[in-house]
Order: sequence, then C-alpha cells, then structure tokens
Amino acid sequence: MGTHKLLLSLGKETVIQKLVHALTASFVTKIIIVARQDDLLLKKHLSGLNVQLIQPEEDPPDMKASVQIALKSINTNYAPSEVDGWMLIPADHPVLNGPLIASLYDVWKKSNASIMIPTFEGQKGHPAFFRWPVSKEVFELREDQGINALWNHHSLQPELVECNYPEILIDLDTPEDYEHVLQQYSDER
Repeated sequence: MGTHKLLLSLGKETVIQKLVHALTASFVTKIIIVARQDDLLLKKHLSGLNVQLIQPEEDPPDMKASVQIALKSINTNYAPSEVDGWMLIPADHPVLNGPLIASLYDVWKKSNASIMIPTFEGQKGHPAFFRWPVSKEVFELREDQGINALWNHHSLQPELVECNYPEILIDLDTPEDYEHVLQQYSDER
C-alpha cells in the first residue's frame, strides 16, 4: 500500500476505527488486535477505543501467528468455555458494518457448525466464525499451513453461508482498492 493502511481516512473515521465501531455489539465481548511491536502510530490511534492491543516482543510473521497470539491471550485472560466462539477479521476490512456482522451472527447462533464462513457469489469472505474448541486446532497446524488449512486438510468442514453483502470480500491491499472503497463506501457511517 505504501502507507499505514489502517490509519487511512474513510469519511470521518479511519479504516481501523470503522472496523472497531462495526464490532460494537452486545455479542462481541472483546476486540483484540495484534500488531507489530514498533507500531506506535497504531497504538496511539487505538488508545481511545475499547480494544485490547497486543504487541508481542517478536513480530508475528503471518496471520496464523497473530491469531495464535490472540487465542493465547483469550484463553489466559478470559477462560472461554466450550460454547464460546470467536471471529476472525483481518484489520484491513474497512466496510464491514454493524448490521452486516449482526446478521451473520444471527445465522451463526442457529448453526451447529464448528466454523462458519460467509460467501458472496461463491467467494469466501470475513468475518469467519469459530467455536472455541477450534482454537486448539490452530496450534496443531504445521508451520507451512495457514488458518484455511483447518478445513482444507483437517476434518473440519466450514458451513458456507451465502449472503448479499459484497462488503465481506473487500479489503485494502493496493492504492486502487483504497480508491474503490472511497468511491463506493466513503459516505457510509
């Protein structure tokens, strides 16, 4: 991207602020963000938000390592039970909104699946929902495997939920992605 994409402006908020505010719902008990140790700008930016920022001494090399750090923190600090769950959302998904996440959560509550992934026109998106017992499986993945190996090479088959929200697919990887989001979604609050 060439710049700190989580701090890019989208209307009156930044990318990360929009995502955090989208997660402000009664069913979300904690928002945990894993960031690089030296990301002082993000730390300062998040200081007024109700999030737990984890900046490990050694920067996580990939998403799986970040997820493992967050899951360890959840297990240690909150002692989740077998009926609890967790969502995985990359921080660069700026157009997810509260009603969309609540709608997916309503489907998740009624599901018996261990993993639920929303899809739009057959493409998988975020947030992904997991039952707490799946967290143990994340630590059993081989070094060369990512989170998606949970369903690609394990016995866990996610429930794929087709939805009418293209926003589940939108992330920011390039300046063109950012321009698209500005044109299509900057007026959303």
